[in-house]
Amino acid sequence: MRPSLILALLSLVAAPAFASPAEDAKAHSEAFQRAMAARDVAAVVALYADDAHVIWPGQGEQARGKAEITELVTNALGPEPTPGPVLKSQEVVLLDGGLVAVFGKWEQVVKGPKGESQTLHIRTSEILKKIRNKTLYVVDHASIGVPPPPAAEAAGTAPDSP
Repeated sequence: MRPSLILALLSLVAAPAFASPAEDAKAHSEAFQRAMAARDVAAVVALYADDAHVIWPGQGEQARGKAEITELVTNALGPEPTPGPVLKSQEVVLLDGGLVAVFGKWEQVVKGPKGESQTLHIRTSEILKKIRNKTLYVVDHASIGVPPPPAAEAAGTAPDSP
């Protein structure tokens, strides 16, 4: 075999091992997005380490370990199909010990109390780690910002003021 062909084959085999942390994080987030959109609980849970910690926006939406995460994801998906969250942007910070912090911005369209569409703006802070060549959540924390106060309250006057 020619040396150039051997080098080319080796680079193809080695390429996945040299993916950057930012590329790994983006691929992981996209896998989460696809699995949630497909309502595939097993695929979502497969993205978490065995002892991962999860804190999602709803009160009581906390889990640790695969069994609790499975229950959390199942409840989050609910009985009716809804659009899953969509990744808008993310920033990756390298940490010691092979860990990566990922700060993301997501959007999800949900039905409001009167059936109208509302867009949730979700912020995430995640810790990822490669375990057996697989990128997994170790910590997954998501929050939804509260809306700003009405203009009258922000200016220091109560809406019912004379």
